[in-house]
Amino acid sequence: MLVLNDAQAIVVESLLTKMLLNDTYSVAQLEEAIGWFQREADWVSCPFEQVWSQNLAQEIVRELRRQT
Repeated sequence: MLVLNDAQAIVVESLLTKMLLNDTYSVAQLEEAIGWFQREADWVSCPFEQVWSQNLAQEIVRELRRQT
């Protein structure tokens, strides 16, 4: 099982948000994150708080509404 620490989880959350919003992101951060996921392929457990997930969802909805 792969467990991300808080700093790694923040990087992954930031990258996913930027990708979903079609925003620019750092290739170096993407390569680093991919490296974390390639170490073990069984399970991923990210210490995201529920609030983070809600904030991400709200940000995506706001951006999608802004674009329409």
